[in-house]
Amino acid sequence: MPRRVIVVSVMVGLVSFLVTELMHRFLVSDLGRHWERLLAEGVSAVVVAGLTAGFANAANQRQEAALLRMQVISEMNHHIRNALAAISLTADSIQNHECVRVISDSVDRIEWTLRAVLLRRKPISEKEIDRLRYAATKEPYPRTYAAQERTNE
Repeated sequence: MPRRVIVVSVMVGLVSFLVTELMHRFLVSDLGRHWERLLAEGVSAVVVAGLTAGFANAANQRQEAALLRMQVISEMNHHIRNALAAISLTADSIQNHECVRVISDSVDRIEWTLRAVLLRRKPISEKEIDRLRYAATKEPYPRTYAAQERTNE
């Protein structure tokens, strides 16, 4: 659990305890023994702090999941658009072997993108995204069916 969640939860618990104690002191000062009242207020404050921590942690997890989804969508858009741009530019002159190679490489890149980006489990930094994006354009992609077909010709 992040430190911020813990600090906020403890603060909410303390505020809950102080508000309850002030209400008892000013509104019904003769309500039970002092130590019993403090014990009940303390337990209530711990429960409130625990609930606050649970809700804040759940909110952080939802935010992290949304960030991950947005990063995946952004990367998929980038890689697929780049690969499809190459396909569309070379589709008109398919008789050229160089064009066939470019199309096959683009298909390989789409397959790599679908495999590598969609399998990510947690968000990464913007710096890491850029590193992976530019490394992917320089490194050869794993051979796929389209690349194997090319070598068999």
